[in-house]
Amino acid sequence: METWNADIASLMYRPLSGAVPFRLLRLHPGKPGDQLIADLIPTSVDEADGQYEAISYTWGSPENPCCIICNDFNLKIQKNAFDMLLDLRQRDEPRVIWVDAICIDQSNVEERASQVSIMHHIYRRAKRVVVWLGKPDEYSSLAMAYAATLDVPKLIAEPQELGLHGPVNAWEVYLRKLYFFDPKGETESSQHQTLGIALIRLINRPWFNRMWVQQEAALCRHTCVVCGEQEVDWDNVYALAWMITPRSVEVYPDYIPGDQNGTLNNLAAIQHIQRRRRQLFGDSHWHEKGRTSIYPFSYCIADVGRFGATDPRDKMYALQCFAEDANEWFQVDYRVPWEILYTDIARRFLQQGILGFLKSAGRARQKPNSILPSWAPDFRDGNWGKSIIEMHPTQTAGGPKTDLATACPGRGAGSVHNLPKCHRKRLDLPNSLKSFKDTRKSLLQSYASFKCMMSDEIIYIADIVEDPFDVKATLDVLRGDLQYIGQLESRTYLNGESITDAYKLTLILSSNRRQVPVDSKYARDHWDDWIRWLEDPLSTRNNMPIWAYPMEASEAIHRFRFAMTRRGYFCLVPQATKLQDVVSIFVGYPLGVVNRPWRPSSTYLIGKKANDEPSSGEEKMEYFEMIGDSYIHGMMGNEARCIIDEFKCRHNPNQTQLNKMLKASDSGGGEAWKTLGLHGGYERILETLGDHLVKLV
Repeated sequence: METWNADIASLMYRPLSGAVPFRLLRLHPGKPGDQLIADLIPTSVDEADGQYEAISYTWGSPENPCCIICNDFNLKIQKNAFDMLLDLRQRDEPRVIWVDAICIDQSNVEERASQVSIMHHIYRRAKRVVVWLGKPDEYSSLAMAYAATLDVPKLIAEPQELGLHGPVNAWEVYLRKLYFFDPKGETESSQHQTLGIALIRLINRPWFNRMWVQQEAALCRHTCVVCGEQEVDWDNVYALAWMITPRSVEVYPDYIPGDQNGTLNNLAAIQHIQRRRRQLFGDSHWHEKGRTSIYPFSYCIADVGRFGATDPRDKMYALQCFAEDANEWFQVDYRVPWEILYTDIARRFLQQGILGFLKSAGRARQKPNSILPSWAPDFRDGNWGKSIIEMHPTQTAGGPKTDLATACPGRGAGSVHNLPKCHRKRLDLPNSLKSFKDTRKSLLQSYASFKCMMSDEIIYIADIVEDPFDVKATLDVLRGDLQYIGQLESRTYLNGESITDAYKLTLILSSNRRQVPVDSKYARDHWDDWIRWLEDPLSTRNNMPIWAYPMEASEAIHRFRFAMTRRGYFCLVPQATKLQDVVSIFVGYPLGVVNRPWRPSSTYLIGKKANDEPSSGEEKMEYFEMIGDSYIHGMMGNEARCIIDEFKCRHNPNQTQLNKMLKASDSGGGEAWKTLGLHGGYERILETLGDHLVKLV
């Protein structure tokens, strides 16, 4: 697309100059079937303040481009932009609008960067923002008509209570909210079902998932949503989204088509936009002073994996609108390949002790054959939730953390270094990287050292269930796991729970459907009902037992696998995990991680071939690849750090050091365990603890 109009760009796009300059598009009036004709108007943000409409839309596919007449030139644009202009063109008078695909010279990298840097001013100073959802269909007309009838003040008042009194209040808000698919309501009529399908299809339109719309729809007080000839205010769309947001861990009725995860992702995106609008316009302090950057970059980056972007770099560049310190993390520059941008930002986070980026890192999250280091995040995938273990606010496996919401300069959690030349991989670089000349390019052949305090090898891993609706396969996996742990010598888990209770709680991350921590009693009260429900061929979702809800939330069995380590940790790990992978806890990261021993492709040791296995006594693997997150039962509340400090645990202790720790433990009955408030069964994992560095490639 950048090269479509290269032959006319220098003639049509005059260099911009002055204070905060940009171009507007005057769209000439016309009747259906008339040629689209427009003119570009050079201006500035101050000069054009409140005199234009800024359009928010999706670029769509580059296939089958169309032409318009602009400044007397034939300008090629995307089919989606062409359709949008046809819909927005007025019959009798011109319309002055801002459209990024036309008003920015897409063939000029420097201009693209400078215009992206002022985009928040363009949307904030517009007369209004028009959100164009795409061409209408039979379902969109139903949904838009329904949205126009909603009691907006009542519906938007409900979610404003969220977060005021903590997570318990949030659950109560969701429990009493209006819900379109409430089974107690009018859900069986064909008319209601058709309307339900229409509402979901509207929210599933591509616009809601795009990264840029997070600022485009948030910055202007007057924002409307258009589909065909129908138009509603933004608040109506938000009210509609709130009505179809599930109350808890629920699924939509069977007649609703498509992937519910995608719908939930879009609903969360709408919630993000509304939250920012409330912060900007609910308190005039922000807007009157022209301030839109109200968060640190480390907070803003937390959810970028939810959203899509045509250019992966825009996942970062779009954040400068809301991140007050964005310029400290990156400069908008479309000459920098996205792989370098993502990896460099991860390096900076690591050096500041902020490890939340690991949620989007690891081979389980990255695309196949990725050239990214395993520790670098891949934010491109908008399918948020895949291979992600949900963080609970109380989880602190790695101790007190500096998370994505709280930057803490100077508290490093690790460092990045170049791999030795003999260990560097042969990378199949795309052209954008081959031509990129910058010292940051070496990041792709680097390793990151992470401060680690627990490591143990996986010796058992459950089978994979490919189909979440395959009840027989699910039951087979559960029985296989229980049979394996039933043969263990110890009948109690390290925290004192029975082996079977610990296994069951691992599958639900020790949390109920409200995300409240639960104990063995919860497992004993509800597990058997769930098994009977699975075994009953007449069971339906209408009579789901309590245990089924946290199982769906954790996605154990279907997206993750139960695993056990050599010293007896029970874990939930990504599907890609293998035997001999290592479960670890990094300092400052709330979850566990799974790492895979990595051997350089050149040689393992001098004089040995790359595929030779190390014999007994040879030095251990120096490098690892990160696979993904893990849940480690009994270790998610800072237990590792507490035990290390109390027993002065050493990584790979010698016999003298181990004897000293065991003496203090006194077979699990020592005073130290009472001081910590932990069960003496933790004694068995003392050898896995101790501060050390893990090198991830």
